[in-house]
Amino acid sequence: MATKTWKIEKDLCRCCHGEGAFNNLAEPRTFLDKVEVYSDMLRECLDIDIPPVPGELCAITYTICNACIARLRDACNFKKQVQDCEQRFMTLYYKNAIQGLKPATKVKEEIEVSIEHAQSDTDADIVLKKEDEDDDDDNHFLGGDDDDGMSDDDLPIKPPKQSVSTMKTRPKPKPKPKAPPVVKKLKPPPKPKKAEPKPAKEKKGEDKPLTFTLTKHEDGTQKYSCNVCEKNFKRRDLFTQHYKMVHLKMKHPAFRSCHVCNAKVRTRKRAAHMETEHGIPAPSCGACGRKFAFPSEVLRHQKLYHMGEKNYQCDVCDLKCRSVGHLKAHKMKHVPDRPFKCEVCQKAFKWKSGLDTHMMIHLNVRPHVCKVCQEAFVQKSSLRYHLSRKHPDLV
Repeated sequence: MATKTWKIEKDLCRCCHGEGAFNNLAEPRTFLDKVEVYSDMLRECLDIDIPPVPGELCAITYTICNACIARLRDACNFKKQVQDCEQRFMTLYYKNAIQGLKPATKVKEEIEVSIEHAQSDTDADIVLKKEDEDDDDDNHFLGGDDDDGMSDDDLPIKPPKQSVSTMKTRPKPKPKPKAPPVVKKLKPPPKPKKAEPKPAKEKKGEDKPLTFTLTKHEDGTQKYSCNVCEKNFKRRDLFTQHYKMVHLKMKHPAFRSCHVCNAKVRTRKRAAHMETEHGIPAPSCGACGRKFAFPSEVLRHQKLYHMGEKNYQCDVCDLKCRSVGHLKAHKMKHVPDRPFKCEVCQKAFKWKSGLDTHMMIHLNVRPHVCKVCQEAFVQKSSLRYHLSRKHPDLV
């Protein structure tokens, strides 16, 4: 049996196998002021993970066409619509804010029947007698001789008609006298109820009761302190994740089952799991071989480290940096003063981390302990220097 060869001349859409000039699945795109990454949309909406293949086919086979992008957007919007509607419905349901309309009961009106003259028993007998006479005339007409000379015996036997006189007649009931009209008593109008103040509805965008304390520093950095355990975080999302998992005991939403072996794996560790357990290679950089969790991180790594893309420029010396963190660290070189001062010895530092390390000396906090002589130090570098001088055999 001859093997068929699939020759790809242009980009290949991994969703419909169409060829053309398409968009990369992992490259961020902006649509209606929103950044879209199509590989992440497939993973989050449809739970489909499309890995890139290594080698020359990676760039031309890891794309998606415009028609599939439109269908993917519709699927994501529909999923979000269903989730929003279901959340709103269940919220109103548990608040008993949904009521059903009861069907209105129809009342049938009674029809009044007026009888002008009631027949007496004698009148009924007269009518029955007349009907008997009419029946006799009919029988006489049917029983006569025909032109063919057929007798009564030659005629087909018919079941005898039941005369009206032999049927039991029930006398018609006498009309009941009409009941006098019932006059309905009007109920007194209900007393107006006092209008109770309705609870204020939560407007969209209003924050719930805060469970953290926000502290802003002079250098522009922020600190989110948990009001329960007083732990500090640099970003709001990190605090939210800590509060849900530690204090609310909620399960981590990033755990998902593998579509091959049904093992529960974190989203960021799925690529490593697929490579070690199932032999599917993780997204990696073709230049340095570094592996990543998502293909979008490969593109970002290549732009920053191999292509030298630097989009963050310093306002003072026009130096371009790779990220916001590098730019903030560079701007501290242009600050003449040291904003962070020790309240004990008035020693100043450019960085808050340096002040925090310095305060550990005044508080006698020495976390780094030598395992040989149990001598403690404030900084890890001091412990390394101690090991090189006192215990060189352990270094």
